[in-house]
Amino acid sequence: MQNFEQLRDLLTSPKRIVITSHANPDGDALGASLGLYHYLKKQGHRITVIMPTEMPQFLNWMKDFDKVLVYENTRMFSAQILKEAEVIFALDYNDLGRIEGMSSLVGNSNAYKVMIDHHIEPKDFCNAVLSDVTASSTCQLIYEFIEMMDGIDQLDESILNALYVGILTDTGGFRYATSARLFRIVANMLENGIDNNKLTDLVFNSYTVKSFNLLAYCISDCLELMEEYNTGIITISQADHKKYNIQRGDLEGVVNFILKIRKMRCAALITERRDIVKLSLRSKGDFSVQKICSEHFNGGGHKNASGGAIKKPFKDVIAQFKEVITQQYKEELTKELVVEL
Repeated sequence: MQNFEQLRDLLTSPKRIVITSHANPDGDALGASLGLYHYLKKQGHRITVIMPTEMPQFLNWMKDFDKVLVYENTRMFSAQILKEAEVIFALDYNDLGRIEGMSSLVGNSNAYKVMIDHHIEPKDFCNAVLSDVTASSTCQLIYEFIEMMDGIDQLDESILNALYVGILTDTGGFRYATSARLFRIVANMLENGIDNNKLTDLVFNSYTVKSFNLLAYCISDCLELMEEYNTGIITISQADHKKYNIQRGDLEGVVNFILKIRKMRCAALITERRDIVKLSLRSKGDFSVQKICSEHFNGGGHKNASGGAIKKPFKDVIAQFKEVITQQYKEELTKELVVEL
């Protein structure tokens, strides 16, 4: 970790610390933030977690979920806390643009800034950096950070549960982005009392009737299969948002269902918002959706899970995505997916 000793010395005395993560936070963003929150709180620091936008309600059972500030709902109060911060942690993002309205407050702050993240091409805005694209999740890196701080004996149920949520969600229940290193960490978590069955149930079996009906609508009415290209697209318009009262987090995981179809290599969820169109892409094998997002849709992420956003008419974005797939990636998407056992 870049400048670890400097950071370690800084944290030897109580500090006013703000933990931040990216807009539209997912399980990894929230798990990493709450896991670090619980750890640093035990060290005597004053901690506030601030998210740029609303959090996914299917994770509202997590301890101290209700203590997280949502910037878009508490602008003046959150801005004051950020101004008073002595240390700011940037978790699960490496570009200030990912925190939307909070970007200038964090970027202009005189606080000591710490990045812990696993996405590619980190920007230079932090004093200390733990960046590792081989990690399964930022929650894995928070665990390793606590280990570096000689804090493994401080791990308790609150910390472990939060970190396990991020590992579960970012690996899709250990289906991708795994490694021997990760499983050693998970083994230690299990030895320290993690209830895998309970947490897996809470994370993956948490559909409401509304979200289940929305999933059914997405699959039956909004899914288009480009079978020649082994690609599927779910499109959700602004009218759909209003008609079905779609809130943040309601579409969490929907795009993954496309990849359950045999031979599908690429999956896209394209949603129309008030002033922007967002894309969430997933893939199997060596096909990189990160490249599509970074080159065409102002985004990025991981090889098999990426996102982007673009200010264009909804229909134009759908057409653009299809053109990119058909014109640039036909050969990659139509070659046989070989799975070696």
